[in-house]
Amino acid sequence: MRKNSVSLTMIVRNESANLEACLLSAREQVDEIVIVDTGSTDETRQIAERYTDRVFLYPWDNDFSAARNYAIGKARGEWILSLDADEQLIAGTGDLRRLVSTGASPEAYMLPLHYPTTDAPGEYNRFLVLRLFKNNGRYRFKGRIHEQIVVTASGTVDIADGPVIYHQHLPSAERNRKRHRNLVLLKQACAEEPDNIFLRYYLAVEWLALGKPHRALPLFREAYESLTDDHLLFRAPALRYLIISLRALGRFEEAIDICRKVAQHYPSYTDIFYLCGVLYEEQHQYHEAVKWLQSALERGIPPAIYSHMHGTGSFLAHYHLGYCRERLGQREPAERHYERAIDANTDYVYPVYNLFLLVQGRLGARQALDCFSARGYLDSAERALAVAELYFKAGYPGLAKRCLERCQTDSGTEMVRFSLGLYNLYSGHLQRVLMYLDTIAAENPLYPQVQIHKALALLLLGRTCATRTLAFVLWEDPQYRPVTRILLQLVRYLKKGWRPEVCDDGLRQASLALLERYRYYLPKFTKTRHQHRFRLIIDGLESIAQRSSPQGALALAGLFQERAQAVQDLLNYQFGVFGDRT
Repeated sequence: MRKNSVSLTMIVRNESANLEACLLSAREQVDEIVIVDTGSTDETRQIAERYTDRVFLYPWDNDFSAARNYAIGKARGEWILSLDADEQLIAGTGDLRRLVSTGASPEAYMLPLHYPTTDAPGEYNRFLVLRLFKNNGRYRFKGRIHEQIVVTASGTVDIADGPVIYHQHLPSAERNRKRHRNLVLLKQACAEEPDNIFLRYYLAVEWLALGKPHRALPLFREAYESLTDDHLLFRAPALRYLIISLRALGRFEEAIDICRKVAQHYPSYTDIFYLCGVLYEEQHQYHEAVKWLQSALERGIPPAIYSHMHGTGSFLAHYHLGYCRERLGQREPAERHYERAIDANTDYVYPVYNLFLLVQGRLGARQALDCFSARGYLDSAERALAVAELYFKAGYPGLAKRCLERCQTDSGTEMVRFSLGLYNLYSGHLQRVLMYLDTIAAENPLYPQVQIHKALALLLLGRTCATRTLAFVLWEDPQYRPVTRILLQLVRYLKKGWRPEVCDDGLRQASLALLERYRYYLPKFTKTRHQHRFRLIIDGLESIAQRSSPQGALALAGLFQERAQAVQDLLNYQFGVFGDRT
């Protein structure tokens, strides 16, 4: 066993989608990789064998600890690093080798784990997990599910700032599959150990993640009230989840009461102050919300021992402060908070929407675009797409197009090209529509929508034969057959005049979807015939919606009402009119 050597140990099963990224992130920081496969039926084992010859099979018996301890028994390094296949070591967050060679007394380290809460970058929960420990026989996992390292001696575990473990944000189907698997195992484990409060806490976590806060609430309350601060690694998240569960159930006053009480006991726990501010905000008590959110900002990142939702002391607090300031009619402070939220997390998109409306109301549409460009808010594709969509909804497709044309860093992405195709359609540049949309691959999920937009551009250009060809391509997907029928009707309408056809709910819904997308405004076409065809297309879609059923006419009226409300909302921002200034 070489001094300061590190063995990465993993248990895997059907992780071909995740395993390689994990191994790539860790292979330069460890001396040995030990992988235990518990029964994969995909390419997991073949991927593992490309990175190590230390791959072992282990018959799965619904016991995570047994499999992990088997992997530890195969390791030859002085230290063990334990990871899951859907986790990665973040480069630049801490030198693993330096940590194990310090010669300090700790035999084990708690490492920070970042668990994303959404797809948006920077939105994650931070936990501490014991994943790095000496391979001396004293550290073994315990527990069939949500297994933990058992520590018997005091003073042997320390907290490290890094390396950081990053848990991938899995697709919802995969997350739910694992949640349901965990739920079955946790119920079984709780039946075997009914007094194990940690198992009951983990059961609550799964219920909350599955959208069942009413099931999670009593378990979180029990965990918080039963545990002491000696178990703050569990008590702190139990408290936070307790408040979140109450909020999800609409029990705002009860949640606020808990926040006010525990804030005195945990004055450095930023998340409590943030959550209390959000609860007051949702009760329209904006003055109180501002006080608590400002307190969250003053505290910043809490001590590592607390489970922490990243951003509660920075960009999330600034965003909600901006919203509350808006509701109070304080437009300039609101703008500053939104700007600070964006500065603190350049990938956080939500403040962009509010800031855009405020700046547009103050400067006007075109000057607002110049302002956003000067501040660099259009330099990333995600922010530029968000602002462009706002301009489009406000009736400025030309300015929406300019937003994306000014996007410098990611202008080649297919989503940008798709949006540029749409905005060129509505600003009357029909040839550019085809130029952008023809570059999007058939494998892209947007491809059916690409075909619909191309068909409309071809209709406006008078190329009815090409439109029919695209319509029949769409017909191959049953989901788009109502749209295909509409396109074919529009072809006949433009060529020969309207021919009545019996309409059904599928046609009604498809026509309403097209009308909702195209927003009821006339592009500034340079050619009169294009403008005339566009009017015919809109008339045709409205006719299909109205003739389908009485519900179709009502739904069409509802679309007009939504459009009118959108205009009203824009005017409210422009003139500083807000309905609630509690």
